[in-house]
Amino acid sequence: MIRIVKKQEFCMFEDKMSTDEFSLSDEVIMETFHQFIDDYEDDEIDVYGYFDNTGELVGLIRFSEEAGDYLFESIDNLANSFFTLIGVLFVQPNYRKKGIGKELVEFAISKATTEEIVADPFDIEASNFFNSIGFSFCNNIEDCDQWLMCK
Repeated sequence: MIRIVKKQEFCMFEDKMSTDEFSLSDEVIMETFHQFIDDYEDDEIDVYGYFDNTGELVGLIRFSEEAGDYLFESIDNLANSFFTLIGVLFVQPNYRKKGIGKELVEFAISKATTEEIVADPFDIEASNFFNSIGFSFCNNIEDCDQWLMCK
């Protein structure tokens, strides 16, 4: 089941995850979620979670509608347009390769109000994942240190 994650649920998830060993990219992704969630004062946060059949939170995704700006001037289909950005995606390591990440991304796409969907994968593993579900590197990116992928 996918639904909005409550701040308390994320904190419990984060506590549980702190006992596991992560790769450097996993730690950075969790820190990104942590910083984002700290900005929320109420219990509802703009992060969706995948809950397994026992109710355990095992994956997270954050996506938002964005406007093209100077960063995307060289990407013809994003400059001066709106697009949905999948900024952060995380699935617990022992739940990977079970379709959860794909399901979270498909959920984000189903909720998107824009035609263009852009992912910002953090590392080569994430880039390979997005490529496997139909994303490809955005064309015409010059002097951009981000690995933006479009669907």
